[in-house]
Amino acid sequence: MAYDRISKYTAELVDVPPFEIVEVTTDFILNQEVVKNNIENVPLNIPLLDSVLYEGILNPILTMENWYPLAGSQRIRVVHEIKKRHNKNYNLNVVVHRFLKDYHNVYYLWPDTEFRSKAIAIWFQLQEVVFKSLYYEHEADKGGTQMTQFEKEGDELEWQHDRSHTITRPDNIDSSD
Repeated sequence: MAYDRISKYTAELVDVPPFEIVEVTTDFILNQEVVKNNIENVPLNIPLLDSVLYEGILNPILTMENWYPLAGSQRIRVVHEIKKRHNKNYNLNVVVHRFLKDYHNVYYLWPDTEFRSKAIAIWFQLQEVVFKSLYYEHEADKGGTQMTQFEKEGDELEWQHDRSHTITRPDNIDSSD
């Protein structure tokens, strides 16, 4: 799903939640608590690492309010790895589209946890497809590898969250009202 695209015309028909557009550094994103605690759960995409190492991050990133990437987690993961393996000072400027609120929280009201987890995952994936279809300007890196190829390869890796489909309801949401 992450490597799918829809036409720009179709993507523009979708009502996307409000977001801000900011330029930050990859260090800024990597230093956010939720990213620090979860980035190594994102599988390492070696071909993407090579591309980012030589060309940087070409397309914008979409994040949740807490800065966790919805579109761009693999790119942030490879920057994390480049810092560990190659250059601890590696730090890129990136354009981030950041949701202003956690609009997916409404799904936590649904009592069936299995359905809830699937609904949240679908919501995130659809936001990602719309975002990439609207805002990705680079379809390939300078070596000619399609961005969708990096994404497809990344999707085929084993993601940490694939082993455990548990999403816990935040303490401040009560569905018994």
